[in-house]
Amino acid sequence: MSDGSARVVLEGWAGDDVLRQGFPKGGETLAKFNLIEEAWIPVLRDGRVVEVGLKEALLQAQEIARIESPSPLEEAALHRLLLAVLYRALPDLKDQYDLEGLLQEGGFPSGAILEYLDRYHDRFYLFHDTAPFLQIPDLPQDDPRPWTSLVPQLASGNNPTLFDHSLDDSPLPISYPEAARALLVHQAFAPGGLLRRMGVVSAKDAPLARPAVFLVEGENLFQTLILNLVPQEDTEKALWERPPLQSQEVWGYRTKWPLQGVSLVYVWPSRGILLLDDGDGVRWTAYGPGVEPVDVAWRDPMVAYREDKKGNVLALRLNMDRSFWRDFAAMQPSSGGRLPAVLTHAAGFDHLDQAFSLRVLGQVSDQAKILDIRREVYPFSKAMLTPKGELLLKKGLELAESTASGLTSVTWLLAREVLGDRDRTELENFVKSLPLMRLFWHRLDADFPKFVRALQDEAAVDLWRQVLRQAALWAWGETERFVGTEARHLKALVKARGALAGVLSKLEDADAPPGAKGSTEAKGEVKG
Repeated sequence: MSDGSARVVLEGWAGDDVLRQGFPKGGETLAKFNLIEEAWIPVLRDGRVVEVGLKEALLQAQEIARIESPSPLEEAALHRLLLAVLYRALPDLKDQYDLEGLLQEGGFPSGAILEYLDRYHDRFYLFHDTAPFLQIPDLPQDDPRPWTSLVPQLASGNNPTLFDHSLDDSPLPISYPEAARALLVHQAFAPGGLLRRMGVVSAKDAPLARPAVFLVEGENLFQTLILNLVPQEDTEKALWERPPLQSQEVWGYRTKWPLQGVSLVYVWPSRGILLLDDGDGVRWTAYGPGVEPVDVAWRDPMVAYREDKKGNVLALRLNMDRSFWRDFAAMQPSSGGRLPAVLTHAAGFDHLDQAFSLRVLGQVSDQAKILDIRREVYPFSKAMLTPKGELLLKKGLELAESTASGLTSVTWLLAREVLGDRDRTELENFVKSLPLMRLFWHRLDADFPKFVRALQDEAAVDLWRQVLRQAALWAWGETERFVGTEARHLKALVKARGALAGVLSKLEDADAPPGAKGSTEAKGEVKG
């Protein structure tokens, strides 16, 4: 049919037994917009952004540059769906050698992919009266939510408006492809919080509500999927391989599943959702609780972990006030961390010598409120995972933090000299107004990738010292112009320059041999 719908005969259904509201009589049901065939995944292909279905994305992955979405959350969720299908369709990929062979073949085996997608074809309809994809078909529809509540960057409920000014009472409809992507994102990233529906007061976090997500990107989508397809035993069935969930099963969080099994966790039913078809789009959704996750020792391959002082293993998160590269050391084994399995897996492909990209994706949240959505892209050097590279990286990050600490002391000195005897709140407000620290870190955000690329070089840390010094001097020059030219300002700046020279001197002398001298310019006064 031209509208993407199909008539599906439901085995064992008698027309008079169909009692749920909105269900057709006569043993047939409407199935519409199948995600295997319909175009809904945005990709970059031949220099253009186009949309493809699941089948095309997997069978022609070698011809697709990458998934191309403005949303970092969509990027993560779409990759995880494709990977989940691969884990189930290609169970014979047991180790690195199998994947090396697949790389040599240049594409995924079409026979296995097609056979698997055909077997579960009917479970991938976005609209289906008995088994809509990643939804619950019989959710109560008396108190629907706008579709905007599925996407964290849009205004809805108590979410702060990040990029949009939609209204809960009059949402504009979205297309089926947009609705499918919004559904996938919400199930992966929904933060816990008040729910008050179907016997559940407070909902649990979705698997990616808090963690940063790591994705290694290759030269095309096929290579990207291989680089993130960490061989492991998939102990749980994927959601579409299980009987469709019903409302009574999630009422009061009656259904609890262990948070394990890569294909299940990658596409997890965090919420009970039912997209309400508006004919040619979606404006409203039925909404309720999903499956309650039971935490176990299983670790997500796309997430980094660290151990706190009490021995608890915690997922690394994005931070509102700092770029993620500053926390790279926390996930290193020497610091008690655990690297994302996708990184160690990607580093194992010896014949792939080109530089990969490491994409860190996710959201910053405060309880149930989403404060920011982030995509940070870094070069991924295999040297990062060698003992030498790990040591150099850790040293470089320590130098950056110690230099920043020194610069912070300079700002407080400057504040005291300019304001005199004021209370701490006034001093703190003045310090926050100075551009020194913001500009320092901004410069390092741009220069850190150069440091990563140089990690195989013995001189990497020395080069990084020069980057830190230049960033500090540039940020200080801009700060001087910000402060003012009155007598008290100039006097304060002279004192602060002396303190800055001390910070730069310590930077030059860090780990220097006994008796070695630092840079003459750094040890002298910083010139205005």
